[in-house]
Amino acid sequence: MSGTLMTSFKARLLTQLQANATLSAIQVTYADPAGAARRECVFLGDIINNRHEPESISTGRRRRIEEFDLEVIVSVGSKPRSSPQDNEARAVVLADAVETVIVEDPQLNNLTGLLYCQITSMELSTVETGEGPLTEITLTIQAKARLT
Repeated sequence: MSGTLMTSFKARLLTQLQANATLSAIQVTYADPAGAARRECVFLGDIINNRHEPESISTGRRRRIEEFDLEVIVSVGSKPRSSPQDNEARAVVLADAVETVIVEDPQLNNLTGLLYCQITSMELSTVETGEGPLTEITLTIQAKARLT
């Protein structure tokens, strides 16, 4: 019986993102690169709201439906004289590439147990720093899987 699809989902999504033509030239990581982040990066964040429900009510081991949300963060930092609008425009291009990966293959190359994944929300944040604007877009990806 599989306990969760969370880690295999993250690993497969990372592989799919790294293979995307738009994202292949930038830093794409499994977790927050923190101090090692490059000017443009995409990284997998936290998994939140993990829920399990039995597919049917019976005794013994049961198949379950697992749903969870994964945050994917697109981060774009610029030079001091760059405009926040240009920074946001570049972040949107990268977020669109993440969305393309999900929309074109919602089962992530037939990941065992995954029924589908989809983007359910996006958040945009831009701050002015002493080194130029920093823009982050957080995409929330919902995954639904059947655990056996």
